[in-house]
Amino acid sequence: MKILLLKPISDVYYVIQPNLGLGYLASIMEEKHHEVQILDSGKESLTWKKFSDIVKQGRFDIIGIQMFTHEVLSVKKHIEIIKKVSPETMIIVGGAHVSGDPVGTMDFMKDLDFGFVGEAEIGMEKFFELKKKDYKNADLLKKIPNLVWRNNDKVEINKKECHEQLDLIKFPAWHLMKPSEYPVAPHGNFCKKSPVAPMIISRGCPFQCTFCAGKAVTGPRLRYRSLGNVIKELMILYDKYKVREIHIEDDNFTMKRDYVEAFCNEIINRKLDLAFALPNGVRLDTLDKELLELMEKAGFYSMGVGIESGSNRILKLMKKSLSKEKVREKIELIKKYTHIDITGFFLMGYPSETEEEIKETIEFAKSLNIDKASFMFLMPLPGSELWNLYTQKMGHDIPWENFFYYRIVPGLATVSAEKLRKLQRRAMRQFYLRPKIMLGLAKEIKTYSQVKIIAKRFTNIFLKKS
Repeated sequence: MKILLLKPISDVYYVIQPNLGLGYLASIMEEKHHEVQILDSGKESLTWKKFSDIVKQGRFDIIGIQMFTHEVLSVKKHIEIIKKVSPETMIIVGGAHVSGDPVGTMDFMKDLDFGFVGEAEIGMEKFFELKKKDYKNADLLKKIPNLVWRNNDKVEINKKECHEQLDLIKFPAWHLMKPSEYPVAPHGNFCKKSPVAPMIISRGCPFQCTFCAGKAVTGPRLRYRSLGNVIKELMILYDKYKVREIHIEDDNFTMKRDYVEAFCNEIINRKLDLAFALPNGVRLDTLDKELLELMEKAGFYSMGVGIESGSNRILKLMKKSLSKEKVREKIELIKKYTHIDITGFFLMGYPSETEEEIKETIEFAKSLNIDKASFMFLMPLPGSELWNLYTQKMGHDIPWENFFYYRIVPGLATVSAEKLRKLQRRAMRQFYLRPKIMLGLAKEIKTYSQVKIIAKRFTNIFLKKS
């Protein structure tokens, strides 16, 4: 079959880099002898007209779409276009959103044929063993793990499975998304070297943060690839694709200390000309002096840290298992013993959070020895504890157009939307308009494309209405 895998059109492309989720699936499909194409809307600056033309000319048997919650309305429009210009094409959606809200996704997108929840590779492998005629055979479809499908008028969600052995997952189809062909706009927009490639080394999260939907995709049990498996992929990227910076996209890379030590020692012993970043964030309470020094020696120069709030009351409500005091202690530890760049992640608009507590967060951010800060409005992501509370309150009347990084989801925060917007702008101004921070940012900018992305981000925050 002829298959198109799509990263959908979006209002703002915060991350433009090889898409690991689509890359993993492409490898499975190619092994089954299907013809696969990956279409990254951000990389290609895709327009709706251009997408329609691609679908019309491509005559694809299947189009698979990766969907995050902020892309719901965009994906719905993609589906409408596909069904209009190529009604015989089967449409499959996977990713974080459908994993957190499978029934809601199928109900909202009536022309969607199938969905996959969680780690889709398991089910996809079995799905593509079926023949075309079998896609309407209920008895066969029931046997596909993680599949979401329509059984007459009922939405069925098959048994969810996670990979026990991550080494069994085929490497992403790097030949379909060569890192050198991507703009220098990875996670966080900044990098030390290029080309840049993302990698995933572990999956799963045992923590209970109320705002996070990660477990809906990868489950609560933390699993790691073997070091040999990771190094094998890394050397393919290094030798074949000339990658010189790796962004490890894990949520919990530093949880297993002996693994991180072994990884760093392997990189050091091989004398690889590589830089490493941890843009998705690490748990601060997993870091110590010796580990940090070893990581820096191996090439780690940047990491994100989930701080979330400057109020211990809000941190407790979020179930962060972290205090302001512990945050300050670990930030000082990182800066005392390394030159690693730190980006702090902060959330605004938690239910019951007061204006004073948000101001406390702003002051806390400014007081920390961090290099960058992200002040984002809270979203009740499907699959999170917060989502369950939100839907109990809102029912099915979900304002999907507001589920975006710089927009405010109504019905969630105690503080008004107008006040929240003012507080976010105040946070950005007071944090970034300081000589030390501005000078640090200026030193990191390497390309005009980075300037444009940063300018657009600031425009969205300061000029766009919520």
